[in-house]
Amino acid sequence: MFEHEFAGVNETLECIREENDTVSYTRNSSTDAKGCYSIPVRGDHEEEICVVVANPPRKGQCRQAMPNKSDRIILTKNMGAATQTRYFNPLGFMTQTTNLQCTDVVQELGLDRLHDD
Repeated sequence: MFEHEFAGVNETLECIREENDTVSYTRNSSTDAKGCYSIPVRGDHEEEICVVVANPPRKGQCRQAMPNKSDRIILTKNMGAATQTRYFNPLGFMTQTTNLQCTDVVQELGLDRLHDD
């Protein structure tokens, strides 16, 4: 895997009320020089589904956000956590084509034969 730090990438935290599918809370942030970000949140969002979505960079080859199947984050004080800090899974971006340096690994793992059906 090739890793690059993306400074200035915008992220959006959205909390949605499940009963009527309306956005109830939104906060924006952007990554620092090391590609890290922090989103301060106000209020308790126990009854909402909250997700962080990254907006792909406009420059470079990595313009497509990687799918993240565990993109939800719990934002409530009522879960027994010792701290109010929550950690989210890393957000990533990918290219449309396989990097030539990765071809052997992609073939060895059989990823070149996978299809999104």
